Amino acid sequence: MRKIFNKFILFLLLTLMYNSFSSAQPTTDKKTAAIFPFHFASIDSEERETISGLNDLLYDLLAGQFINTGYFEVVDRQHISELLDEIKLQQAGLTQDQIIEIGRMKGAQLAVFGSVTKVYAQTFLTLKIIDIETSVILKAIKVKGSLKEPDVLALDAGLEFMKGLSEVLHDYYKIGEEEAEPSLKKGLKHFLEARDYTEQALLAKQEEDNEKMIQLQKKAEDSFKKSIKLDPSLESAVKVYQARMVSLFENE
Repeated sequence: MRKIFNKFILFLLLTLMYNSFSSAQPTTDKKTAAIFPFHFASIDSEERETISGLNDLLYDLLAGQFINTGYFEVVDRQHISELLDEIKLQQAGLTQDQIIEIGRMKGAQLAVFGSVTKVYAQTFLTLKIIDIETSVILKAIKVKGSLKEPDVLALDAGLEFMKGLSEVLHDYYKIGEEEAEPSLKKGLKHFLEARDYTEQALLAKQEEDNEKMIQLQKKAEDSFKKSIKLDPSLESAVKVYQARMVSLFENE
């Protein structure tokens, strides 16, 4: 079973390497984007875990969308997290001025950040896209949902935020389409399904149930393929997520 798992990891790595070389060539004047985690102050551990999962998802989707343009690079997520920890801002949240300052420190021209606000049973996710050089907010998007239905909230937020970023990239940078493909929502459903299978596979590995792990990995692979077939723009998001999960599997 270990040999099969090692072959699976090797296959993912080779796929990632191949896709990175076969993707569209970047422009000569590439820009940099910084993606900050959504801030949410809560003492409820279950709510914090849900928002942490949403942060992971939204980073994968937005980073993938930036990378897919061939025009934007993305500041490494770990660098942002380490910097926020170092200056003790992870819990306190960031002001717009601090976002701009950190973005400039990282050589970014564009920043994406947001907040999560809970009002009784309703949760509001607000995303802002800001031009660091001019301090102008290019787009602000608010999504309403419930932390009790994290899958629905993840789908709705992922869809609206990707659509909003598509509009910004088209309107301000003349990249891509003015609107996201109509098939994006269906593709996102399979992307979320594949992530769920992959995380279940990681749990199976922790429990040393290799047979279950391999079955779940196969389901994840099939769902990822379906998501990309429905909307090819999700391919880079799949790569971002898979690269992170390969590291987690290797460290277990």
